[in-house]
Order: sequence, then structure tokens, then C-alpha cells
Amino acid sequence: MLRFCSILFFVFLNLVCFSQNVTIKGVASKQKNKEIALWVYNDYISNTEKQVTYSEIDSAGNFLLEFNSKEIEYITLKIDKNSASMYIEPGAQYEVIIFPADSAVYQNPNLEHDVKISINLKSKTEINALTIDYDKRFDDFLTVEYPSFVRRNPQSKIDSFKLAIHKFYATVQNSYFDAYITYTIAALEEKTKTSEKKLFNNYISRKPVLYNHPEYMNFFNTFYKQKIQSMSQSKKGADIIFQVNERNSLGGIMNVLKLDEFLQNDTIRELVLIKGLYESYYNGTFKRSKIISLLEQLVAETKISEHQRIAQNILNSFSKLQPGAEAPYFELPDKTGRTHSLDELRSKKYVYLIFFDANCTSCLQQMKVIPSLKKQYGSKIEFVSISTDKSNVELADFCSKNPIYDWLFLYDNTGSQLKKKYEIKMLPSYFLINPEGKFVQVPAESPEGEIERTLYDITKPKNKKINIGDKKN
Repeated sequence: MLRFCSILFFVFLNLVCFSQNVTIKGVASKQKNKEIALWVYNDYISNTEKQVTYSEIDSAGNFLLEFNSKEIEYITLKIDKNSASMYIEPGAQYEVIIFPADSAVYQNPNLEHDVKISINLKSKTEINALTIDYDKRFDDFLTVEYPSFVRRNPQSKIDSFKLAIHKFYATVQNSYFDAYITYTIAALEEKTKTSEKKLFNNYISRKPVLYNHPEYMNFFNTFYKQKIQSMSQSKKGADIIFQVNERNSLGGIMNVLKLDEFLQNDTIRELVLIKGLYESYYNGTFKRSKIISLLEQLVAETKISEHQRIAQNILNSFSKLQPGAEAPYFELPDKTGRTHSLDELRSKKYVYLIFFDANCTSCLQQMKVIPSLKKQYGSKIEFVSISTDKSNVELADFCSKNPIYDWLFLYDNTGSQLKKKYEIKMLPSYFLINPEGKFVQVPAESPEGEIERTLYDITKPKNKKINIGDKKN
């Protein structure tokens, strides 16, 4: 029993040693009293992000973020739609300044924008200092040697640059930075005439898979892009479609993939399969239900924790918002505070649902068409606009200034919860829901698009069947 406790203590001690506190002390003077959140990529196949921590920017524009990390990570700081990225190292303390978006350049309020960040670099060997210095040298090299790339004979220049760079940073002992150099150059070579076999031998074969390194994964994703799809269309991999759609056999697919010279390694082969299933879900190569089943098998059977995480992230990312699926329920207030539910709205009519905010130019442009649609189809279609503005006061003000817009306007008081349920990626977004509460179109056509044709089809009188012997009036 004592020995068992000692083992547990040893494991705990190792976890503590590898996970160290990181602090980011910063200033965002133009973003006072707003929330700042720190995000990282959960994986670089599905590009799923996860929030690590958050804090509030005080009235003076200062903030403090504290969290634990066990390795160098590429992180993003987000304030509303503004984001700034940097690297962090375990145990480090950072002082940063986040600048506002450039007011001279149009900023779409519905999209994320990169903003500048200033980092107080205390050492030339700190990872941010190293990458900034290297990026400048890399950009200078491309500028000077651009004619070689145009003539498509840059390999000797790349080789010289590679030797010079490794010699210049020879005293830097940082494996993350070494990989940063290696795989930015690999990505450059991949864009030239360098053969697949040479790229594979130099950068993938007998090399560790760096799941959390963005430069490695950028190269990996490009090298194996659409690999499963292209192989399934070749003579060598023709059996893949049968193994996926008919047998739905994980082992069978892995055996077919092993016929490829670049998929001999078990770990690489399984990761490429996960990536390929994800890509194929959207391009129609295989049946979607079979792809989901195979990913579920991978989650249950893989011995590699990173693969389990990636496969689960992919499964989570697949939209549940499909035609025929049940529309997420909501209860929201109108401009007067009266609550309306989806069940109430769709009880006797179809619902044409519109997510918008008052600062969205395209939202307002599309909205001009709705009065004519309502006039023609309003007896059978419930037109509902959901405002994602910050307060109900803004919605009431918008409605008072636009009395011609006489359909139902609701205010989203759920924070970001309803937008997540409806998977809102941009504004405006449209959905068509039938009286049974199921999606007809998701996303639906816009008012200026083909939605009128759809509305006509679902509301036109059904032709009455006349049987032989019936009298016509």
C-alpha cells in the first residue's frame, strides 16, 4: 500500500513539474471593461479551438491572464471580434500591449480581425523573439531570391538558405524553434518541384508527429491533402470505397492504405485516415453515416490519445443542423418584453428565421426585400428576425426607426448560446423551419436569393386528384 501511494505521489509530482504557471499582463486601452479570452487550437486537423482562460479588462485598460502550460504553445487573445496571437513558454511572464483595429481600414463587424500586439521581449532567445527574427530573414530571402522561384529553379538557393540559417542559430537550444525553421522551409519546398519522395524522406519518415506544432501540421496537412480520396480513385486503392461504404471496416481500410509507400508507418497511416474521413465528409466521396461510424470506431479503439482527441473533435464538429433535423428550441422576448417560443411560432406556419444585427450592412440590405415576401406569403409563413445586438433597447430603437418592417422581431438574450445552437458563423443567417419544428432549408436562401421559389413551392395549393368517374365542376 505504501509503495502504491509512493507511485501516485511520483506521478503527481511529474504532472506538477511539467505543467507550469504562465502569466500575461497586458494593456488594451481601447477595450476597457470588456472580456479578454485566451484560446488555443485543440488540434490542427479539425482546427477546433478551446478557451483556456479569460479575464476582464479593467476601467484603465489593464488585464491579467494566468494559466498552466506544459509546453510551448501558439495562443490567441480575443476581445470581441479582435484577435492577436503570440507564443508562450511554460513558467514565463509576459507584458503585452494589444492595439485596436486600424480605423482607416473597413472592419466587417461580423468577422474576426487580426490586430497588432506588442510583446516586451526580455531575451533574444525567447520564442517570440526567435520567430520574429527568423521570419524577417525568411521574408528577406524570398524577396531577394524571388527571380529563382519565378524561373522554377530555387532548390539550390533554398539549400543555401537552410545551411546559413542553421549555422546562424546553431547556439540556440530550442527544439520547438528548430521545428519552426525546418517546417517553414519544408512548406516552401513543397511549393517547388521537390519530389514527394524527397519531402517524405526529409520531413516525415522516421520523424515524430508534432501534433501541437502549427508549422509541422501545416506541412503535414498539405502533404497528405485529399490523400484518401485520390487513393480511392486509383487502381491501388480502389477497394477503399468498398471498405468504407459496404464493410465499414477500420482494419480493412488500414490494410488497403498500407499499399501506399507514404503510409507504411502505423501512426501516420491512422492520422491520415482520420484526416481523410474528415475531408470526405464534405466532398461526398463516402457515405456520411459510414464516416461517422468509422470515426466512432477510431475513438473507441485507437491506442493514440491524440488521435482519439482529434477524431472526437471531428465528430463534434459535424453539423447537427441538417434538413429534416429538429430546429433548436428558443424562447425570446420581443421589443416590448413579451416572450415568444419557437413552438408557438411554428404551430400553424412555416418559420423563416433571420439572424441579424443593426450594424450589419448586408443584413439591412437583404431586409428591404422581406416586406414584399411577407405581403405575398405572410398567411402561411411566419417571418421572424432575431437581433444579436447587445441590448433590447437597440432592437426597440431599430424597430421605431423602421416602421415598414412589420414582422416579428425578437432579441437574443442568451448571450452566445442560441448562436452556438444554430451554428451562426456570419450575419445575416437564414433558416426555414416547417410546422413540425424541423428544418426545411439549413442554411436557407436569402431574401434576395432563391427563397421566394421555395416559399412558393411550399405554399402553393396542392393539386386535387380526380379519380375516374368524378364530376368536374
